[in-house]
Amino acid sequence: MAAFIPDEFIQRLLDETDIVSLVDSHIPLNKKGKDHWALCPFCDDGSKPSFSVSQQKQFYYCFRCRASGNAIGFLMNYQSHDFQGAIEILANNAGLEIPKTGNNKNYEKNKKIIDLNALATDFYVKNLLKDGNESKVKNYLLNRGINEETIKTFQIGFAPEGWDNLSTFFKKNLDSEAQKIDAGLFKTSEKNNRVYDVFRNRIIFPIKSHRDQIIGFGGRVIDSSDNPKYLNSSDSEVFKKGRELYGLSEILKNKKRVNRIIVVEGYTDVLSLFSNDIRYAVATLGIATSKVHIDKLFTHVDEIIFCFDGDEAGVKAAESALNTGLSGLRDGKKIRFMFLPQGEDPSSLLEKEGKEQFEKRIENSKVLSEYLFENILKKYDDSIESKASAMKEFLDTMKLMPSSNFKKILFQEFSKKLGVELEEIRQPERQREPDASTKKNLVKEEKIELDKISKSIIKVLLDSPNLSSLPALDIFLEQDSFMAQFLNFLRSKENLTFPMILQAFEGKKQFLIDLAEDENLIAPNESKDYLIQAVNFLRKNDKENLLSQLKEKYENDSISDQDKIELKKLLMNKFDDLDELELMLLKKI
Repeated sequence: MAAFIPDEFIQRLLDETDIVSLVDSHIPLNKKGKDHWALCPFCDDGSKPSFSVSQQKQFYYCFRCRASGNAIGFLMNYQSHDFQGAIEILANNAGLEIPKTGNNKNYEKNKKIIDLNALATDFYVKNLLKDGNESKVKNYLLNRGINEETIKTFQIGFAPEGWDNLSTFFKKNLDSEAQKIDAGLFKTSEKNNRVYDVFRNRIIFPIKSHRDQIIGFGGRVIDSSDNPKYLNSSDSEVFKKGRELYGLSEILKNKKRVNRIIVVEGYTDVLSLFSNDIRYAVATLGIATSKVHIDKLFTHVDEIIFCFDGDEAGVKAAESALNTGLSGLRDGKKIRFMFLPQGEDPSSLLEKEGKEQFEKRIENSKVLSEYLFENILKKYDDSIESKASAMKEFLDTMKLMPSSNFKKILFQEFSKKLGVELEEIRQPERQREPDASTKKNLVKEEKIELDKISKSIIKVLLDSPNLSSLPALDIFLEQDSFMAQFLNFLRSKENLTFPMILQAFEGKKQFLIDLAEDENLIAPNESKDYLIQAVNFLRKNDKENLLSQLKEKYENDSISDQDKIELKKLLMNKFDDLDELELMLLKKI
């Protein structure tokens, strides 16, 4: 029997998985509007793509055969995995260990780590503003071209000198149990068993997940004689250095959509660019760019620009990024390489040239094909022996790249440059999609009858489940209805996603999908006010309906004494708006 997997772990796994990247690794997707599209792997939809994958809802849906689901469902249906198998694949991709028992202790611990990181951030930010620290740290940041707005947006802080400043702060503000949680903020001395702060006398850069939660920290020394220059939180269940990108959370929060992202070397480079209104930069956390980073970036933009110093270390880093980039490159995606002049970094170059000239450098940066060819051909002369070596290096490099139209063109163009016909190394065809007999049986859809206002309330709550806690919505709990079930579920869970809601209401999946696909005209900042207005309208409408029913009973002489009391109460409540007939009725009762 398969082991029980806690709901909390499944929720976290779906949070860590980007369905666009997952599906695109099996079926090439094309972005159109807010969603990604492809020919449906589960039905014959001809030449017109009907299979959509939503980045926002983390959900796939075919408008022809109505196949739908989350990342787990896609692996189950497309690759014929069972539930356990799909979970194992996603957990492996996310670098997570599947819990061996059904308890939720790990989930609760991770949530507490996030809370402790938020508290630590407040401590670091307040220390930055203290007399003495503010001038010292801010002068350093301002000299790097980082302005006040950026410091505030990225919640830059300062860990003061001393061994136990944060530890003492936690002791004063947390209970003893909370202090025992290992959030990677403290270490214990082997000599005297004394607890001391990990980050001391450093500028602190909070590292955020794509959901804007603080999952770790980076710390940079101010005094160049201190070592190490940069220090990051150690890896944990909530923080994986090889998966995260500094600055991505701020890009995703920005209302202005970006079409490209530039990858720079460090935290301060991201901040300098942001301060100069180039708000599409990220940095890895002191390590080389990984395929996970590439896949993550390509789910948000179609173009990545790698920015490197022009020295020997920058050239080596670019070669590493080239190989990694090839493994994640697909049709419709672009990678460029931008090299800075010797001795310059983004901050110094922006100070000398300004934003406009810097962005011209980005526009004129080398496309991957140009850099790839130059990087290989510069090592060889025109002899037959050198051409053979160049051919071998090119073929070895191309093994990293998945099949695509772009790969075929690269072979053709490199053949022209060498003057030699190259035979592309054929790769195994993508796994053939299963036929209809392997598809999961659809659950019979339950019919739901709701008025337009109630449907609009559900639409708003699908986009903003956190608003389910509004007291005004308690009106729906007074009745045994779908609205009551829906509201109770939303209130019982945290950090809900659209696939999780669908999983809970399997028999009503199509109803919810249809509502979600219908454009929500309520702006996010107006959602709360709209829900309150909608509930007030329904209350008023219910009273009007009840009043009509009771008036009809009175006219038919079939009204009870209790109903008469209710009728009189309703008429009195709208006394100022009574028409002539209602006024006469009130006098008779």
